[in-house]
Amino acid sequence: MSRSLVTWSAICLAASSQIANAGHPVKVPVEFSITQDVGSGNEVFVSGSHRDLSSGGIQPWGVKLHWTDGNVWTGSIALEAGAQVTYSFVSHPISNASFCSGSATTIDSSHSLTVSNAPGPPYKGKLVRYLSSWTAANLLFRDNTLGTDWTSVSMQKTGQGRTASESVYEVSDVSASADEIEFVFFDNNGHFDNAPPPPQNSPQGAAPAVPVPYQSLSAPYNYRTSLDVFTVQDGQVFNYSPPATVSLPTITNRFVDSTVSGIPGRNIHIFVPRGYTENATKRYPVVYFHDGQNVFFPGGTFGTWDADRIGTYEMSQGRMREAILVAIDNANDYGSDRQIEYIPPGDQLSGHPPGTADKYVQFLRDNVLPTLDYNYRTLNPPGQAAQPNADITVGSSLGGLLTAYMGMTNSNVFGKIGVVSPAFWAGPNFITNTLNAAPKLPLTIYMDIGTNENSSSQSDSNVYWLDAWSVYNTWQSNGYIVNSDLLMYPKCGAVHNEGAWSARLPTFFQFVLNLWSETNTLALAKFPPALKLLSADSVGGAAQLHFLAPLGVPFTLKRSGDLANWPDQISLTIATDIWEDRIVEEGFTPANHRFWQLAY
Repeated sequence: MSRSLVTWSAICLAASSQIANAGHPVKVPVEFSITQDVGSGNEVFVSGSHRDLSSGGIQPWGVKLHWTDGNVWTGSIALEAGAQVTYSFVSHPISNASFCSGSATTIDSSHSLTVSNAPGPPYKGKLVRYLSSWTAANLLFRDNTLGTDWTSVSMQKTGQGRTASESVYEVSDVSASADEIEFVFFDNNGHFDNAPPPPQNSPQGAAPAVPVPYQSLSAPYNYRTSLDVFTVQDGQVFNYSPPATVSLPTITNRFVDSTVSGIPGRNIHIFVPRGYTENATKRYPVVYFHDGQNVFFPGGTFGTWDADRIGTYEMSQGRMREAILVAIDNANDYGSDRQIEYIPPGDQLSGHPPGTADKYVQFLRDNVLPTLDYNYRTLNPPGQAAQPNADITVGSSLGGLLTAYMGMTNSNVFGKIGVVSPAFWAGPNFITNTLNAAPKLPLTIYMDIGTNENSSSQSDSNVYWLDAWSVYNTWQSNGYIVNSDLLMYPKCGAVHNEGAWSARLPTFFQFVLNLWSETNTLALAKFPPALKLLSADSVGGAAQLHFLAPLGVPFTLKRSGDLANWPDQISLTIATDIWEDRIVEEGFTPANHRFWQLAY
């Protein structure tokens, strides 16, 4: 598509690309530091009312800093661009028995800062697009981020929908960018359109009827998303214009042979998301789960993560990217043992041979990933340079240890990892020789831990708990930025089982499959970049052009001398941030007019 024609003979100064409105999806790193002796067993946290100082509301005391020599507590936390933030430094005991009780001790209070701004967004507030057969439509919403009251606004009919009896309704400037809104639709005749209920099946074995994260919800259900520009069609939320019909998710079971000595082949279970059939040109990130027997409903003896049902619901409600989910069986049913395969080389469990996690990772790289890349529309098609952030891996317990090992040794393949209830006690040599010694890697890390975790191999819950915090300290001291590269989710009262991991799965999905990490094609269509002429020297033949480049869009700058022919064009670098201010330096022959056109 061609957009925004400009010529040097009519100079138009570019206004700021930042619309003056609360809320911003971009997060900017801010360094925090304080010198304080808080005594053995206590830790220092940055506490404040802003959502980014509670890592999404999941850390009761704020974001933990790490200790350095001289009782200096420090760390980098990514905060909302342009935000006004008030914060304090507090201390609190860190042991699992004390973490969730009592109150924090204030060390230094009432600090404030203004976070640096960032480019974008190119609009004010949110735009909601709704397809309905109603003769009128209204939006009833509240801003959950700011805690506002319910507000109703009328929507404007903007066109015909998929049939003659269906209309497209839109409303703009709703709430603030990146804020989470909760909403329903209603007409003028007493009818409401609520979100569909969470998935429900007949309970099977240890698998519940309703996935754990949704068991506290009750009808009527409301839509809830932090997207800025989206479509609601047939009860589902999309950050693009969806096809008229959208296929349901499917799961396929496939046996993958192994070419790695000592690592047997096994079944993998492949979930493809809604609309995979109709969206024939779309490519998807892939999440690889370990202990695959327990990942999809109904799971096994120990229950289920419910990754398929939770993924289906979170994608459908506009809270995570559409993705392919792959559950890889452990080898217990195939002639091997997860207590060997999931243990890093150099470590071993009592009564077992040394760990072979390096060979297991080789099996994934040589056999499992190619199976997906050759047979499905992944973000890493064969013959193209690999994108590490396209492949995500997650596991719990020994699988969490394994996942940390994979990230520390294969971040060029697995650029995002989910370290869930990690059994770090089983990998002391890996922790000392690899994890603690590694520099900051191009890696995004989600980690969680409960206060009441124990297992048949480790009965002390505080070991699980403190080991996870120790690794968090290492990652933070190595430069991983909380809310950007690193998210730590400590859960009071959580135990060591599939139900607990299921409960935290939406947070993992929303972090590593953040909807802001992909191009919002509907926003691109509604708010196309405007090419503006910042300056032009008609004597020297030099000009400066500006536009706001959204994430992931390949733009071409076309040039012409007569508006009839456009023989000259250049490809521009694709933006890797949510929005990027682009300045293009152009030269031209002073005697001739020069025209430019931005196309994508």
